[in-house]
Amino acid sequence: MRSPLSNSYAFQTWAAISVVLLLTGCAAIAGYDPTSYKTATDLKAEALLLIEKAKDPPGPHTAEIVSLRLKFRQAYEYEKGKGDRNRFTREQWEILADPTGHLLGGFLRKWETENKGQSPAFLDGISENVAAAFDKIIELESRKVKD
Repeated sequence: MRSPLSNSYAFQTWAAISVVLLLTGCAAIAGYDPTSYKTATDLKAEALLLIEKAKDPPGPHTAEIVSLRLKFRQAYEYEKGKGDRNRFTREQWEILADPTGHLLGGFLRKWETENKGQSPAFLDGISENVAAAFDKIIELESRKVKD
């Protein structure tokens, strides 16, 4: 049987560790960056507009596809450059851009590989999923501590 003292000590130890983790956890996440927020909202709109155009074959939209991929790489490199404190945001960009995944990167690869217009039902679904993924990035950025 434990004494009340040992339970009190355990609670105090747990509370102290929790406070330390909370404080270091907050410091371990990058602060709010208006450039990151604007980039994410701008790219969301651009990506969704391009998805709407995917009812056509990709050929007429090649320049837009290349431009979007470039902007994605720029956004990713910007987020990556913030270091490990920005790991969660960087990982979200990686998921969204993954050419083997089921979001924007995978969609672009599928569209180009098939070299044909995509079905309205598929475009509605991918648009919804891509929008939700961007919303996660935007929400993550907007919840960061502002100076």
